[in-house]
Amino acid sequence: MLLHRSKLPIIALVLSIACTNQPLSIMKANIGSNVALNGTITNASLHYTFTPCTWCSTAKDIWNYIYFQGDTLCFAVECTTNINDAIITAYFENPSTKKTYKAERLEKINTTIYGFSLIGSLLEHIYDDTCMKVPCNTWIALPFVIHITIELQNQKATHSIANTAYISFSK
Repeated sequence: MLLHRSKLPIIALVLSIACTNQPLSIMKANIGSNVALNGTITNASLHYTFTPCTWCSTAKDIWNYIYFQGDTLCFAVECTTNINDAIITAYFENPSTKKTYKAERLEKINTTIYGFSLIGSLLEHIYDDTCMKVPCNTWIALPFVIHITIELQNQKATHSIANTAYISFSK
């Protein structure tokens, strides 16, 4: 019986290591216009409505106007293992021009990664002014891809999310 008891700590250690070292992978990913501090998307809408800008005379004016409204394009990713020690990169891409812009905010909480960029920043950095008609009194479609890479120890996981955000102007 003494020999049997001496093997229990070794067996427990092996089981503990086997259960905690799950391969790194992404279980689910969500996008939206708002994310909570725990990494949950709280508004999955990608439709942004602004009052028309009466003083905007250029595309840059419209970008600045939208930027200061503070609206965000958010993402949240759930992983299979704790990623607090991982190196994370995330960026937005305009699939038409291939221009990219690094996520302005990136957070890690246990198995969750979340982040965002302001719509105004994305307009300025990855979309050209041909998508903005001045005066802006219609809607604009902004196709995008979010690319997320997670590196943890000797493992790497990547994920891309493609969708379209819509901006409209209404009184």
